Amino acid sequence: MTQVIPGSYIPMIRDGAVNKAMVFDSKATKHSPFAGSDQRRPLQSGLQEAGQYHELQTAGRFYPVACVALEITQRCNLDCTLCYLSEHAEQAKDVPLELLLHRVDEIWACYGAGTTIQITGGDPTLRPIADIEVLCRRIKQLGLRSCLMTNGIRASRLYLKRLAEAELDDVAFHVDMTQERNGFHSELDLNALRHQLIEDARGLGLRILFNTTVFQGNLDEIPMLCRFFAEHAKDLSLVSFQMQAETGRGHEAPRDDALTQARVAEQISKGFGASFPSAVGIGHSDCGQYDHLLVAGGQAVSVLENTTWIARVVRALAAADTSGHAVADIRQMVLSAGVRNPGLALRGLLEGIRALWQIRRGIWQAKGQVARLSVMIHSFMDASALDADRCASCVFMVMTQDGPLSMCAYNAERDHYLFAPQRMASTQGHSWWNAATGAVTPEPTQADLQPPAYKHMKGRMRVQEAKRRKEKAL
Repeated sequence: MTQVIPGSYIPMIRDGAVNKAMVFDSKATKHSPFAGSDQRRPLQSGLQEAGQYHELQTAGRFYPVACVALEITQRCNLDCTLCYLSEHAEQAKDVPLELLLHRVDEIWACYGAGTTIQITGGDPTLRPIADIEVLCRRIKQLGLRSCLMTNGIRASRLYLKRLAEAELDDVAFHVDMTQERNGFHSELDLNALRHQLIEDARGLGLRILFNTTVFQGNLDEIPMLCRFFAEHAKDLSLVSFQMQAETGRGHEAPRDDALTQARVAEQISKGFGASFPSAVGIGHSDCGQYDHLLVAGGQAVSVLENTTWIARVVRALAAADTSGHAVADIRQMVLSAGVRNPGLALRGLLEGIRALWQIRRGIWQAKGQVARLSVMIHSFMDASALDADRCASCVFMVMTQDGPLSMCAYNAERDHYLFAPQRMASTQGHSWWNAATGAVTPEPTQADLQPPAYKHMKGRMRVQEAKRRKEKAL
Protein backbone atom coordinates (compact mmCIF):
# COMPACT_ATOMS: atom_id res chain seq x y z
CA MET A 1 0.00 0.00 0.00
CA THR A 2 1.15 3.54 -0.73
CA GLN A 3 1.87 5.46 2.45
CA VAL A 4 0.99 9.13 2.80
CA ILE A 5 3.12 11.20 5.13
CA PRO A 6 1.30 14.22 6.55
CA GLY A 7 2.50 17.45 4.95
CA SER A 8 3.83 15.79 1.81
CA TYR A 9 0.92 14.67 -0.31
CA ILE A 10 -2.67 13.58 0.07
CA PRO A 11 -4.52 11.62 -2.61
CA MET A 12 -7.08 13.70 -4.47
CA ILE A 13 -9.88 12.66 -6.78
CA ARG A 14 -10.29 14.52 -10.06
CA ASP A 15 -12.48 13.62 -13.00
CA GLY A 16 -13.41 10.31 -11.44
CA ALA A 17 -9.85 9.03 -11.10
CA VAL A 18 -7.45 8.84 -8.19
CA ASN A 19 -4.20 10.76 -8.50
CA LYS A 20 -1.96 9.36 -5.77
CA ALA A 21 1.06 11.45 -6.66
CA MET A 22 -0.55 14.90 -6.67
CA VAL A 23 1.55 17.41 -4.75
CA PHE A 24 -0.57 18.90 -1.99
CA ASP A 25 -2.54 21.90 -3.17
CA SER A 26 -5.62 23.09 -1.34
CA LYS A 27 -7.29 23.98 -4.65
CA ALA A 28 -7.07 20.33 -5.68
CA THR A 29 -9.61 19.35 -3.06
CA LYS A 30 -12.41 21.11 -4.95
CA HIS A 31 -15.15 18.72 -5.97
CA SER A 32 -15.44 17.58 -9.56
CA PRO A 33 -18.52 18.86 -11.42
CA PHE A 34 -20.39 15.55 -11.46
CA ALA A 35 -24.18 15.38 -11.32
CA GLY A 36 -26.74 12.72 -10.41
CA SER A 37 -25.52 9.15 -10.14
CA ASP A 38 -22.18 10.23 -11.67
CA GLN A 39 -21.42 11.74 -8.26
CA ARG A 40 -20.71 8.19 -7.14
CA ARG A 41 -17.90 7.83 -9.66
CA PRO A 42 -15.01 9.23 -7.55
CA LEU A 43 -15.71 6.82 -4.69
CA GLN A 44 -16.32 3.95 -7.08
CA SER A 45 -13.01 4.70 -8.80
CA GLY A 46 -11.13 4.78 -5.50
CA LEU A 47 -12.62 1.46 -4.42
CA GLN A 48 -11.82 -0.13 -7.78
CA GLU A 49 -8.18 0.95 -7.59
CA ALA A 50 -7.98 -0.46 -4.07
CA GLY A 51 -9.46 -3.80 -5.20
CA GLN A 52 -12.49 -3.22 -2.96
CA TYR A 53 -15.31 -2.82 -5.51
CA HIS A 54 -16.72 -6.34 -5.27
CA GLU A 55 -20.22 -7.71 -5.85
CA LEU A 56 -21.30 -7.00 -2.26
CA GLN A 57 -19.95 -3.45 -2.19
CA THR A 58 -22.65 -0.82 -1.61
CA ALA A 59 -20.40 2.27 -1.45
CA GLY A 60 -19.94 3.88 -4.85
CA ARG A 61 -22.72 1.67 -6.16
CA PHE A 62 -25.67 3.17 -4.28
CA TYR A 63 -24.22 6.32 -2.71
CA PRO A 64 -21.24 8.66 -3.24
CA VAL A 65 -20.39 9.04 0.47
CA ALA A 66 -21.74 7.66 3.73
CA CYS A 67 -21.45 10.86 5.74
CA VAL A 68 -19.90 14.34 5.54
CA ALA A 69 -18.79 16.05 8.72
CA LEU A 70 -19.59 19.74 9.20
CA GLU A 71 -17.49 20.99 12.10
CA ILE A 72 -19.23 24.01 13.62
CA THR A 73 -16.96 24.48 16.63
CA GLN A 74 -13.68 23.12 17.99
CA ARG A 75 -14.71 23.73 21.59
CA CYS A 76 -15.48 20.76 23.81
CA ASN A 77 -16.59 20.23 27.42
CA LEU A 78 -14.61 17.01 27.81
CA ASP A 79 -10.95 16.08 27.50
CA CYS A 80 -10.92 12.57 26.03
CA THR A 81 -7.77 10.50 26.33
CA LEU A 82 -8.10 9.60 22.63
CA CYS A 83 -9.34 12.94 21.30
CA TYR A 84 -8.89 13.41 17.54
CA LEU A 85 -8.74 17.22 17.83
CA SER A 86 -5.33 18.89 17.61
CA GLU A 87 -3.66 20.54 20.58
CA HIS A 88 -4.34 24.00 19.14
CA ALA A 89 -7.86 23.23 17.86
CA GLU A 90 -9.74 24.97 20.67
CA GLN A 91 -7.87 28.18 19.93
CA ALA A 92 -9.92 28.41 16.74
CA LYS A 93 -12.96 30.67 16.87
CA ASP A 94 -16.30 29.25 15.78
CA VAL A 95 -16.72 29.29 12.01
CA PRO A 96 -19.16 32.08 10.98
CA LEU A 97 -22.65 30.82 10.20
CA GLU A 98 -22.53 32.15 6.64
CA LEU A 99 -19.43 30.05 5.93
CA LEU A 100 -21.13 26.98 7.39
CA LEU A 101 -24.20 27.55 5.21
CA HIS A 102 -21.91 27.81 2.21
CA ARG A 103 -20.32 24.48 3.15
CA VAL A 104 -23.77 22.89 3.37
CA ASP A 105 -24.41 24.11 -0.18
CA GLU A 106 -21.05 22.66 -1.22
CA ILE A 107 -21.93 19.27 0.26
CA TRP A 108 -25.16 19.28 -1.74
CA ALA A 109 -23.24 20.22 -4.90
CA CYS A 110 -20.68 17.48 -4.31
CA TYR A 111 -22.89 14.60 -3.23
CA GLY A 112 -26.53 15.42 -3.92
CA ALA A 113 -29.80 15.08 -2.05
CA GLY A 114 -30.08 12.27 0.47
CA THR A 115 -26.54 12.71 1.79
CA THR A 116 -26.14 12.79 5.58
CA ILE A 117 -24.37 15.78 7.14
CA GLN A 118 -22.92 15.14 10.59
CA ILE A 119 -23.09 18.36 12.60
CA THR A 120 -20.08 17.96 14.84
CA GLY A 121 -17.06 19.59 16.47
CA GLY A 122 -15.70 19.66 19.25
CA ASP A 123 -19.13 19.34 20.74
CA PRO A 124 -21.64 21.23 18.59
CA THR A 125 -23.99 21.90 21.52
CA LEU A 126 -21.52 24.54 22.78
CA ARG A 127 -22.58 26.67 19.85
CA PRO A 128 -25.86 28.66 20.12
CA ILE A 129 -28.78 26.36 19.41
CA ALA A 130 -30.22 28.98 17.06
CA ASP A 131 -27.25 28.43 14.71
CA ILE A 132 -27.87 24.68 14.68
CA GLU A 133 -31.57 25.26 13.98
CA VAL A 134 -30.66 27.40 10.95
CA LEU A 135 -28.30 24.70 9.69
CA CYS A 136 -30.86 21.91 10.18
CA ARG A 137 -33.49 23.82 8.23
CA ARG A 138 -31.07 24.58 5.40
CA ILE A 139 -29.98 20.95 5.27
CA LYS A 140 -33.58 19.78 5.05
CA GLN A 141 -34.40 22.43 2.44
CA LEU A 142 -31.74 20.95 0.15
CA GLY A 143 -33.05 17.41 0.61
CA LEU A 144 -30.08 16.39 2.76
CA ARG A 145 -30.15 14.59 6.14
CA SER A 146 -28.77 15.97 9.41
CA CYS A 147 -27.18 14.17 12.35
CA LEU A 148 -26.05 15.84 15.57
CA MET A 149 -22.91 14.23 17.01
CA THR A 150 -22.64 15.03 20.72
CA ASN A 151 -21.36 13.73 24.04
CA GLY A 152 -24.85 14.45 25.37
CA ILE A 153 -23.87 16.69 28.30
CA ARG A 154 -25.99 19.62 27.04
CA ALA A 155 -28.43 17.58 24.96
CA SER A 156 -31.45 17.67 27.27
CA ARG A 157 -34.86 16.53 26.07
CA LEU A 158 -35.96 20.14 25.66
CA TYR A 159 -32.82 20.87 23.63
CA LEU A 160 -33.38 17.86 21.37
CA LYS A 161 -37.07 18.73 21.01
CA ARG A 162 -36.14 22.16 19.64
CA LEU A 163 -33.79 20.61 17.11
CA ALA A 164 -36.34 17.98 16.12
CA GLU A 165 -38.78 20.81 15.44
CA ALA A 166 -36.03 22.39 13.30
CA GLU A 167 -36.04 19.12 11.30
CA LEU A 168 -32.95 17.41 12.71
CA ASP A 169 -33.04 13.78 11.56
CA ASP A 170 -30.61 11.89 13.82
CA VAL A 171 -28.78 12.29 17.10
CA ALA A 172 -25.57 10.33 17.71
CA PHE A 173 -24.34 10.09 21.29
CA HIS A 174 -20.64 9.43 21.83
CA VAL A 175 -20.18 7.83 25.25
CA ASP A 176 -17.25 5.75 26.49
CA MET A 177 -14.53 5.48 29.11
CA THR A 178 -11.98 7.59 27.19
CA GLN A 179 -14.06 10.63 28.23
CA GLU A 180 -13.18 10.16 31.92
CA ARG A 181 -16.58 11.40 33.14
CA ASN A 182 -16.75 11.99 36.87
CA GLY A 183 -18.37 9.18 38.83
CA PHE A 184 -18.19 6.58 36.06
CA HIS A 185 -15.56 3.87 36.36
CA SER A 186 -16.59 1.38 33.68
CA GLU A 187 -18.68 1.02 30.54
CA LEU A 188 -21.19 -0.79 32.75
CA ASP A 189 -21.48 2.34 34.92
CA LEU A 190 -21.97 4.43 31.79
CA ASN A 191 -25.03 2.39 30.81
CA ALA A 192 -27.04 4.50 33.27
CA LEU A 193 -26.06 7.57 31.25
CA ARG A 194 -26.80 5.84 27.95
CA HIS A 195 -30.23 4.86 29.27
CA GLN A 196 -30.95 8.47 30.24
CA LEU A 197 -29.88 9.75 26.82
CA ILE A 198 -32.19 7.25 25.14
CA GLU A 199 -35.05 8.45 27.36
CA ASP A 200 -34.27 12.09 26.49
CA ALA A 201 -34.34 11.42 22.73
CA ARG A 202 -37.13 8.83 22.56
CA GLY A 203 -40.40 9.78 20.87
CA LEU A 204 -39.08 12.95 19.21
CA GLY A 205 -38.92 11.49 15.71
CA LEU A 206 -35.12 11.28 15.83
CA ARG A 207 -33.09 8.22 14.92
CA ILE A 208 -30.84 7.44 17.90
CA LEU A 209 -27.23 6.30 17.35
CA PHE A 210 -24.39 5.49 19.73
CA ASN A 211 -20.64 5.71 19.15
CA THR A 212 -18.06 3.98 21.33
CA THR A 213 -14.30 4.39 21.10
CA VAL A 214 -12.70 0.98 21.63
CA PHE A 215 -9.32 0.75 23.36
CA GLN A 216 -7.60 -1.80 25.53
CA GLY A 217 -9.27 -0.38 28.63
CA ASN A 218 -12.80 -1.29 27.52
CA LEU A 219 -12.27 -4.12 25.03
CA ASP A 220 -13.39 -6.75 27.55
CA GLU A 221 -16.63 -4.84 28.18
CA ILE A 222 -17.75 -4.76 24.54
CA PRO A 223 -19.88 -7.95 24.84
CA MET A 224 -21.71 -6.46 27.84
CA LEU A 225 -22.23 -3.22 25.93
CA CYS A 226 -23.66 -5.11 22.94
CA ARG A 227 -26.13 -6.84 25.25
CA PHE A 228 -27.20 -3.39 26.50
CA PHE A 229 -27.73 -2.21 22.93
CA ALA A 230 -29.70 -5.37 22.13
CA GLU A 231 -31.98 -4.73 25.11
CA HIS A 232 -32.66 -1.21 23.81
CA ALA A 233 -32.67 -2.02 20.10
CA LYS A 234 -36.28 -0.90 19.63
CA ASP A 235 -35.14 2.68 20.33
CA LEU A 236 -31.85 2.56 18.42
CA SER A 237 -30.94 2.73 14.75
CA LEU A 238 -27.16 2.21 14.66
CA VAL A 239 -24.28 1.49 17.03
CA SER A 240 -20.72 2.16 15.93
CA PHE A 241 -17.50 0.94 17.52
CA GLN A 242 -14.58 3.20 16.62
CA MET A 243 -11.15 1.70 17.13
CA GLN A 244 -8.34 3.62 18.77
CA ALA A 245 -6.17 5.57 16.32
CA GLU A 246 -2.93 7.43 16.93
CA THR A 247 -4.12 10.86 15.83
CA GLY A 248 -4.96 14.17 17.46
CA ARG A 249 -4.05 15.29 20.98
CA GLY A 250 -4.92 12.09 22.84
CA HIS A 251 -2.59 10.86 25.55
CA GLU A 252 -3.84 7.29 26.01
CA ALA A 253 -1.19 4.56 25.92
CA PRO A 254 -0.28 3.41 22.39
CA ARG A 255 -2.68 0.95 20.79
CA ASP A 256 -2.10 -2.62 21.95
CA ASP A 257 -1.25 -5.14 19.24
CA ALA A 258 -4.18 -7.25 20.46
CA LEU A 259 -6.61 -4.48 19.51
CA THR A 260 -7.43 -5.58 15.98
CA GLN A 261 -10.54 -5.31 13.87
CA ALA A 262 -10.93 -9.08 14.05
CA ARG A 263 -10.75 -9.05 17.86
CA VAL A 264 -13.33 -6.27 18.14
CA ALA A 265 -15.61 -8.13 15.71
CA GLU A 266 -15.27 -11.26 17.85
CA GLN A 267 -16.35 -9.32 20.94
CA ILE A 268 -19.33 -7.81 19.11
CA SER A 269 -20.40 -11.22 17.84
CA LYS A 270 -20.10 -12.64 21.35
CA GLY A 271 -22.22 -9.86 22.82
CA PHE A 272 -25.07 -10.04 20.31
CA GLY A 273 -24.89 -13.82 20.00
CA ALA A 274 -24.93 -13.42 16.22
CA SER A 275 -22.43 -13.66 13.41
CA PHE A 276 -20.56 -10.39 12.78
CA PRO A 277 -19.52 -8.82 10.47
CA SER A 278 -21.25 -9.53 7.17
CA ALA A 279 -19.39 -9.53 3.86
CA VAL A 280 -21.38 -6.53 2.65
CA GLY A 281 -19.08 -3.63 1.83
CA ILE A 282 -19.68 -0.09 3.10
CA GLY A 283 -16.35 1.21 1.84
CA HIS A 284 -12.78 -0.06 2.24
CA SER A 285 -12.78 -3.20 4.42
CA ASP A 286 -9.81 -1.92 6.45
CA CYS A 287 -11.90 1.14 7.34
CA GLY A 288 -15.24 -0.37 8.19
CA GLN A 289 -17.19 -3.57 8.81
CA TYR A 290 -20.97 -3.75 8.87
CA ASP A 291 -23.95 -5.92 9.67
CA HIS A 292 -27.69 -5.51 10.05
CA LEU A 293 -29.44 -7.41 12.81
CA LEU A 294 -32.96 -8.38 13.75
CA VAL A 295 -33.26 -8.21 17.54
CA ALA A 296 -35.97 -9.44 19.89
CA GLY A 297 -35.94 -10.36 23.56
CA GLY A 298 -32.17 -10.09 23.76
CA GLN A 299 -31.65 -12.44 20.80
CA ALA A 300 -30.16 -11.25 17.50
CA VAL A 301 -29.59 -12.60 14.01
CA SER A 302 -27.89 -11.14 10.97
CA VAL A 303 -30.03 -10.70 7.87
CA LEU A 304 -26.89 -10.55 5.72
CA GLU A 305 -25.45 -14.02 6.39
CA ASN A 306 -26.43 -15.59 3.05
CA THR A 307 -23.90 -13.93 0.76
CA THR A 308 -25.14 -15.71 -2.38
CA TRP A 309 -28.63 -14.35 -1.76
CA ILE A 310 -27.35 -10.86 -0.86
CA ALA A 311 -25.26 -10.72 -4.05
CA ARG A 312 -28.45 -11.43 -6.05
CA VAL A 313 -30.24 -8.65 -4.17
CA VAL A 314 -27.42 -6.16 -4.83
CA ARG A 315 -27.52 -6.96 -8.56
CA ALA A 316 -31.31 -6.63 -8.64
CA LEU A 317 -31.25 -3.33 -6.79
CA ALA A 318 -28.53 -1.97 -9.07
CA ALA A 319 -30.64 -2.88 -12.10
CA ALA A 320 -33.63 -1.12 -10.55
CA ASP A 321 -31.64 2.04 -9.75
CA THR A 322 -33.05 4.27 -12.49
CA SER A 323 -33.74 7.49 -10.56
CA GLY A 324 -30.44 9.11 -11.54
CA HIS A 325 -30.02 10.46 -8.00
CA ALA A 326 -26.61 10.51 -6.36
CA VAL A 327 -27.98 8.72 -3.31
CA ALA A 328 -30.13 5.84 -4.49
CA ASP A 329 -33.78 5.68 -3.46
CA ILE A 330 -33.77 2.32 -1.66
CA ARG A 331 -37.54 2.08 -1.24
CA GLN A 332 -38.13 2.74 -4.92
CA MET A 333 -35.45 0.21 -5.89
CA VAL A 334 -36.87 -2.50 -3.61
CA LEU A 335 -40.38 -2.06 -5.00
CA SER A 336 -39.13 -1.97 -8.58
CA ALA A 337 -36.87 -5.02 -8.09
CA GLY A 338 -39.76 -6.94 -6.50
CA VAL A 339 -42.08 -6.17 -9.41
CA ARG A 340 -39.44 -7.12 -11.96
CA ASN A 341 -38.49 -10.33 -10.19
CA PRO A 342 -41.31 -11.81 -8.08
CA GLY A 343 -39.23 -14.94 -7.50
CA LEU A 344 -36.57 -12.82 -5.82
CA ALA A 345 -39.23 -11.18 -3.65
CA LEU A 346 -40.52 -14.61 -2.60
CA ARG A 347 -36.99 -15.70 -1.74
CA GLY A 348 -36.66 -12.53 0.34
CA LEU A 349 -39.77 -13.48 2.28
CA LEU A 350 -38.34 -16.95 2.96
CA GLU A 351 -35.02 -15.47 4.10
CA GLY A 352 -36.92 -13.21 6.48
CA ILE A 353 -38.87 -16.14 7.92
CA ARG A 354 -35.62 -18.10 8.36
CA ALA A 355 -34.05 -15.21 10.27
CA LEU A 356 -37.10 -14.75 12.49
CA TRP A 357 -37.21 -18.46 13.26
CA GLN A 358 -33.68 -18.28 14.66
CA ILE A 359 -34.80 -15.73 17.27
CA ARG A 360 -38.27 -17.19 17.89
CA ARG A 361 -37.72 -17.44 21.66
CA GLY A 362 -36.78 -13.79 21.81
CA ILE A 363 -39.83 -12.84 19.73
CA TRP A 364 -42.05 -14.76 22.14
CA GLN A 365 -40.42 -13.03 25.10
CA ALA A 366 -40.78 -9.61 23.43
CA LYS A 367 -44.43 -10.29 22.64
CA GLY A 368 -43.84 -10.14 18.92
CA GLN A 369 -41.73 -6.96 18.89
CA VAL A 370 -38.77 -7.22 16.51
CA ALA A 371 -36.27 -4.39 16.10
CA ARG A 372 -33.71 -3.72 13.40
CA LEU A 373 -30.22 -2.54 14.35
CA SER A 374 -27.23 -1.62 12.21
CA VAL A 375 -23.84 -2.39 13.75
CA MET A 376 -20.46 -1.30 12.47
CA ILE A 377 -16.78 -1.06 13.25
CA HIS A 378 -15.04 2.10 12.11
CA SER A 379 -11.24 2.01 11.94
CA PHE A 380 -9.57 5.39 11.59
CA MET A 381 -5.96 5.57 10.40
CA ASP A 382 -2.96 6.74 12.40
CA ALA A 383 -1.87 10.26 11.43
CA SER A 384 1.66 9.08 10.65
CA ALA A 385 0.58 6.15 8.47
CA LEU A 386 -2.17 7.27 6.11
CA ASP A 387 -2.81 4.89 3.25
CA ALA A 388 -3.50 6.44 -0.16
CA ASP A 389 -5.92 3.73 -1.28
CA ARG A 390 -7.98 4.09 1.88
CA CYS A 391 -8.04 7.89 1.63
CA ALA A 392 -9.22 7.65 -1.97
CA SER A 393 -11.91 5.14 -0.91
CA CYS A 394 -13.09 7.20 2.05
CA VAL A 395 -16.82 7.21 2.83
CA PHE A 396 -16.50 9.56 5.84
CA MET A 397 -15.46 12.97 4.56
CA VAL A 398 -15.21 16.38 6.17
CA MET A 399 -16.09 19.60 4.36
CA THR A 400 -13.25 22.12 4.48
CA GLN A 401 -12.97 25.58 2.98
CA ASP A 402 -11.26 23.88 0.01
CA GLY A 403 -13.81 21.13 -0.49
CA PRO A 404 -14.36 17.61 0.90
CA LEU A 405 -11.44 15.62 2.30
CA SER A 406 -10.99 12.23 3.94
CA MET A 407 -11.52 12.59 7.68
CA CYS A 408 -8.30 10.72 8.44
CA ALA A 409 -6.27 13.00 6.17
CA TYR A 410 -7.96 16.02 7.75
CA ASN A 411 -7.20 14.87 11.28
CA ALA A 412 -3.54 14.41 10.35
CA GLU A 413 -3.33 18.06 9.22
CA ARG A 414 -6.15 19.62 11.25
CA ASP A 415 -4.37 22.85 12.19
CA HIS A 416 -3.47 23.49 8.55
CA TYR A 417 -7.15 23.50 7.60
CA LEU A 418 -8.44 25.20 10.73
CA PHE A 419 -6.11 28.18 10.67
CA ALA A 420 -5.68 28.81 6.95
CA PRO A 421 -7.31 32.15 5.95
CA GLN A 422 -10.87 31.48 4.78
CA ARG A 423 -12.41 33.52 2.02
CA MET A 424 -15.83 35.07 2.49
CA ALA A 425 -17.88 36.40 -0.40
CA SER A 426 -20.10 39.47 -0.17
CA THR A 427 -21.73 42.03 -2.44
CA GLN A 428 -18.70 44.27 -1.82
CA GLY A 429 -16.27 41.58 -3.00
CA HIS A 430 -14.15 39.13 -1.04
CA SER A 431 -12.86 39.32 2.50
CA TRP A 432 -10.94 36.86 4.67
CA TRP A 433 -11.76 35.31 8.03
CA ASN A 434 -8.98 34.43 10.47
CA ALA A 435 -9.87 31.47 12.72
CA ALA A 436 -7.28 32.41 15.35
CA THR A 437 -8.62 35.93 15.93
CA GLY A 438 -12.12 35.79 14.47
CA ALA A 439 -11.30 38.95 12.51
CA VAL A 440 -12.51 39.60 8.96
CA THR A 441 -10.00 41.53 6.86
CA PRO A 442 -9.75 42.70 3.22
CA GLU A 443 -6.60 40.60 2.74
CA PRO A 444 -5.68 37.15 4.12
CA THR A 445 -3.73 37.14 7.38
CA GLN A 446 -1.84 34.19 8.81
CA ALA A 447 -2.67 32.83 12.25
CA ASP A 448 -0.03 33.38 14.92
CA LEU A 449 -0.48 30.42 17.23
CA GLN A 450 1.03 30.44 20.70
CA PRO A 451 0.67 27.76 23.40
CA PRO A 452 -2.56 28.37 25.33
CA ALA A 453 -2.61 29.17 29.03
CA TYR A 454 -2.29 26.06 31.22
CA LYS A 455 -5.95 26.19 32.29
CA HIS A 456 -6.98 26.01 28.62
CA MET A 457 -4.61 23.18 27.67
CA LYS A 458 -6.02 19.75 26.86
CA GLY A 459 -4.76 16.33 25.90
CA ARG A 460 -1.10 15.57 25.51
CA MET A 461 -0.04 19.22 25.91
CA ARG A 462 -1.70 19.48 29.33
CA VAL A 463 -0.29 16.14 30.50
CA GLN A 464 3.22 17.17 29.48
CA GLU A 465 2.94 20.61 31.09
CA ALA A 466 1.57 19.08 34.30
CA LYS A 467 4.53 16.71 34.38
CA ARG A 468 6.95 19.59 33.81
CA ARG A 469 5.40 21.61 36.64
CA LYS A 470 5.51 18.65 39.01
CA GLU A 471 9.18 18.01 38.26
CA LYS A 472 9.97 21.69 38.71
CA ALA A 473 8.26 21.72 42.10
CA LEU A 474 10.37 18.81 43.40
